[in-house]
Amino acid sequence: MLSFEHPVAGRVKLPGEDVLDGAPEWRIYLAALGHPAVVGADEIARVIPESPLSVVDDFIDLGLVGPDDEPWSLRGDEMENLYLRARLAPESLDRDDAHRLGWTELERRHAFLEGDDLVDGDDSYSLLAAFWRGDTDIRLRSAIPAERRPMFDEIMLGSQTGHWPQHITKDRGLWALLAALWTPADLINAKASEFHAWRALYNSYRWMLMGWLDKAKAQVQRLTIAAAHKSEDGRPFLPDSMRTEIHNMAAYLAQDTNDLKLGIRLLDAVKDFHPTVAENLRRLRDRRSQLVNKRDHWENPYLMLGVPHGDPDWESQWRDLRKQLDGDVDRLTLINAAKRRLQQAERTEADFYVLPLDEEALQMPLKRSSLLLPPVEPLTRRTPPSGATEIAALRDAAAQTIISDFLSAPIP
Repeated sequence: MLSFEHPVAGRVKLPGEDVLDGAPEWRIYLAALGHPAVVGADEIARVIPESPLSVVDDFIDLGLVGPDDEPWSLRGDEMENLYLRARLAPESLDRDDAHRLGWTELERRHAFLEGDDLVDGDDSYSLLAAFWRGDTDIRLRSAIPAERRPMFDEIMLGSQTGHWPQHITKDRGLWALLAALWTPADLINAKASEFHAWRALYNSYRWMLMGWLDKAKAQVQRLTIAAAHKSEDGRPFLPDSMRTEIHNMAAYLAQDTNDLKLGIRLLDAVKDFHPTVAENLRRLRDRRSQLVNKRDHWENPYLMLGVPHGDPDWESQWRDLRKQLDGDVDRLTLINAAKRRLQQAERTEADFYVLPLDEEALQMPLKRSSLLLPPVEPLTRRTPPSGATEIAALRDAAAQTIISDFLSAPIP
């Protein structure tokens, strides 16, 4: 075998199976050429650090090195480490890793999952990004892997009625998609699923920013029922964070009718789940201690202007509303009062009811689910097959062991 410069399996026939036995260097050399020599992972690991990258790729292609062997940890070059991970453990690479490798497919996959619009292409990721915006392209279903199409059909069917199987609604990465595809004709049954409760909470908050308080109250009433609901195993139907937001919103709206006793009871039930609840609870108790005609207007002035609590650009919104509400005396009176309260708060310490407790909890989830995507495929090999030059070090090591064995053998 050593008389041939590059005796690759399929080109050179072994003289016999006994040739496959021998020292590790000899067996590694044969295995690297594709011959069925038995080598252990620990034996190959010894040659990976110094072997040309193409030889390591050969080991991968021959099935001699796999992800459990983590060959990238044995290489000193950072880009080679990244490349070998891409070949064997592509799911471990993030978006920056994909960019450094120039791996466009994986980079776009990460961009989609992170919520990018992806309006600059015509691939499956662009079609799916448009789907998440509520646009359904007729090409989309065929672009989805066949094994994922039943889920796609379930999503589309459910969007007609607002009812989906639990395995769909429990995936938060699908919530923005479901919300984009489904426009409720009436108030939402918040007990249908955690997604429905979130959507109802999201709608209520948006309505409050728009000044539609009666509509928000009706939906929040259903939300408080869902917040008190128990699953079959006796546990709360909704997570503590969502129940706390619901109670906080319901307590805020209770001020409109001066039902402060109810508001205090609602907040007291969730005061241990978020630090800001205690502050809102104090505000309601202080308000209850005041005479009715001594109380300031109950609404948070930021929300009255249609902006999130603490928004530094509230004055721009006030100016825009002044133009939009020209002639609506009642609304203009309210927003002007909100402006005065915010200006006063700039001079003194503001003490407004905080809603929501966490802005992100009521925002549309940005990150998308991978359930409609195919599994991440390993990066295609980028090195050419090894030749005699690349395999030379393994050949020399094998030859050295044979010469050493020959020289140490006893003379008959």
